[in-house]
Formats: sequence, structure tokens, C-alpha cells
Amino acid sequence: MTWREISAEDVASLSRVCLIDVRSPCEYLAENIPGSHNVPLFTDAERAEIGTIYAQEGEMVARRKALKIISPKISDLVEQIAALRRSGAPLVVHCWRGGLRSEAVASCLSIVGIDCWRLTGGYKAFRRHIVAEFEAGTFNYQAVVIDGLTGSGKTELLGRLSERGQAVIDLEKLANHRGSIFGALGLAAQPSQKNFEAELFFAIKQMKDKLAANGFYFIEAESRKIGRLRVPDFLYLAIQNSAKRIIVESNLRVRAERILHDYLEGGGAFEKLPDSTDELLLKAIELLGYVKGLSKELRLKISDQISQGKLRESVELILETYYDPLYSRHFVDEPLLRVDGSDLDEAAEQILALLSA
Repeated sequence: MTWREISAEDVASLSRVCLIDVRSPCEYLAENIPGSHNVPLFTDAERAEIGTIYAQEGEMVARRKALKIISPKISDLVEQIAALRRSGAPLVVHCWRGGLRSEAVASCLSIVGIDCWRLTGGYKAFRRHIVAEFEAGTFNYQAVVIDGLTGSGKTELLGRLSERGQAVIDLEKLANHRGSIFGALGLAAQPSQKNFEAELFFAIKQMKDKLAANGFYFIEAESRKIGRLRVPDFLYLAIQNSAKRIIVESNLRVRAERILHDYLEGGGAFEKLPDSTDELLLKAIELLGYVKGLSKELRLKISDQISQGKLRESVELILETYYDPLYSRHFVDEPLLRVDGSDLDEAAEQILALLSA
């Protein structure tokens, strides 16, 4: 039995696959294929050492050093990979560009009778495939854009629509960021740009049947960037140019209370980190200094309110003086529909009734 090659396009088309990424942990963390398992051939330190030897003493000396490092690991590495196999899912091994690391592992697996494939061109080829797909202009379904003031319930409404079997792209969930200057509070670090785009690629792939059935998808109105991540051009333009926009409306108090729930209680689609409330509030006060358009007097007033525990009042003041004027001027005069954000289940039903009429 010997291993075979498989292209990035063919891997992307599989409904089930067991991907084994044999790169070092730091390489995997920076960029990876969603759902893949990291079974590193070298540790980060070992990879750095081999790279230094390669640069200073040449390729053959580096290869012998690499062999000396991996020889004692082969048995355990094969057992790790064997334990990750799933019935009916092809086993695909890859490294950075389809080089010696993936070849060595695929060869060892073949020797012990484990059927496997090697991703031609490695992770680099898969990344090229994602970029090509995004640039090809083939994602031409209608975007139904959910818009509204901060805290009106846009993200939660996407969740209600998803629960009802609709095609939904939740960019903020994929970006692990709520899309504002305070959007990272209480959340883990954002993914890398490449990992964000890879997750988006697979999210779109998973809803292909829904897209084919309806011809449209729901997405929240987003700026060019979500935190430090850039929204791919094809989606940003779809949001900007969509003729189907739905405005979610909620009163100021409801919006402020929803924001506090999301940020201080870990509500919504996000997992709150184990920071104390005090730490979050101190971070919020620090971030006020980065909010353009707030006068020094307003910053001081909001900071005082936060320090005194008047959280709802502080949020309402930020909304009224900064967010509402900033975002409301971008709303279309005649949206497809206006819905009440205080009853998101009813709002979802109204939207679906309109679109199915």
C-alpha cells in the first residue's frame, strides 16, 4: 500500500475528511485548515534548530539532524494519527507546501498499512484555492442585509433566522469580535486573517444547499473591518450594494441592557473570558480614549458613570452621543422592512413571511 496525492480542490469538495497537519505548533496556530488536527513532526524549537543548521551547514546536514530528531517519535506519531481516523473519512496528510515533512509521515503510515493521501502543495495550495474562490465572482447569491443601531439585536436576529433553517453568514462570530471599538471586550483573541477567511470559506460551503434552495442569505451590515480583520471584498461589496435591507429597531433602554448582557454576562454567541467585571470596566474606560468624536468632557462623564457603577446610563450616553449619529446616517430611507428588536422571534417570522410571499 502506498500513499497518493490529492489536490486542494478535491479536498475542499469532500463532505468528510480527516486532515492531519504535521507542521510545528506555531505554524498551525498562525494558519490552518478548519477541522484539521495538528500532529507536529517537529516542535517549534526543533524546527528552528533545523532551519539554523540548514542555513549554516547546508541541506544534507539539516536532513540528517531532522532524521535523528524524528526517528524516536515515529511510533507514537503513527499511533496518534491512527487514533484520529474516522470511518468513511479519507485520511489526508499535509505540511506547508507538500514537502519532505508530509512525505515522511505519509510514507510511515503506508509502511504500517494505513491508507492515506498527501495534499499536493500543502497548506499553501489550499490557501491559494480559497483566495481564488473568493476572487472568482461565483458567489452571486442575493444578500439580505440586517441593519440597525448598535444593540438593536442584529446578531441575535441572525441566530433566530439560522434556527429557522436559513442561510446565514455571521461575520462577527467568525471574527470573534462584536464589530466596535469595544468589540473585543471579554473575548479571546481574534483569529488570523487567513484563519478567518478559511472559516468563512467552510461556512459558505456548508450552506450551499440552503443557498441553492432560496437564492439568498442573511448577513449583518458590517464595516470594511471587524476588529483588525478585513471583510473579503466580495462580501463587503455584497453588503454595500444590496437592495434588500431590513432595519431592526429597539428603544434606547432595551439596546443598552442588551449590550450590558452581552458584554458582562457573556450573552449572545460569544464565550466570555474569565475576566472580572472590574477588569472589563477598566478596559472599557481605557478604550474610551480611542473613540473619535467624543469630547474630553463626555469621556470624563462616561468614565465617571462607569466608575460609579452607572453602567446602563454610561452605555446610553455612548450610544446617543457617538454610535447613533455615526451609524444612522448610513441607513437607507426605504428599507425592505422594519422590525421590532424587542421581539426577535416575531421579527424573524415577519422577515420570512415577506421573503416567501
